[in-house]
Amino acid sequence: MLVYFICTGNTCRSPMAAALYYKHLNDNGINYIQVESGGLGAYEGDKVSDNAVEACKELNVDISNHIAHRLRGKDLMKGNFFVVMEPIHRQILVEAGIDPEQVYLLGRPEGIPDPYKKDAEEFRKVRDQIIASFADLDHVLFTQAKQAWKK
Repeated sequence: MLVYFICTGNTCRSPMAAALYYKHLNDNGINYIQVESGGLGAYEGDKVSDNAVEACKELNVDISNHIAHRLRGKDLMKGNFFVVMEPIHRQILVEAGIDPEQVYLLGRPEGIPDPYKKDAEEFRKVRDQIIASFADLDHVLFTQAKQAWKK
């Protein structure tokens, strides 16, 4: 199963969320879920935010080599489940033809605020909001996976 984390620029929230969720899965012995990230408005090749790198580094997660990736149609075809940061991201994916059941708003109902160009403390807050959302994400994701496996 491939879980795609999506934000706007793919330099702050989605790379942090993908790397932190990957660690969360590994820490819990789950190795059958792959994670990737992308941005709906990303500039291909942009460098990850330094504050995002530092916020993750504090938890022994290294995202320093992440390069921004603009989400394309081929990405939508390979993803099984999409985790978005804002309600507008969800709307865009659904309008593009993705099944609403495959799109999850992290930090629902409001989403995860964009820390772009904010200070390190704001990135830590966003990081912590992302992590706090994992229990609900796990519930939704594993419930959906069980239903898919029953088919």
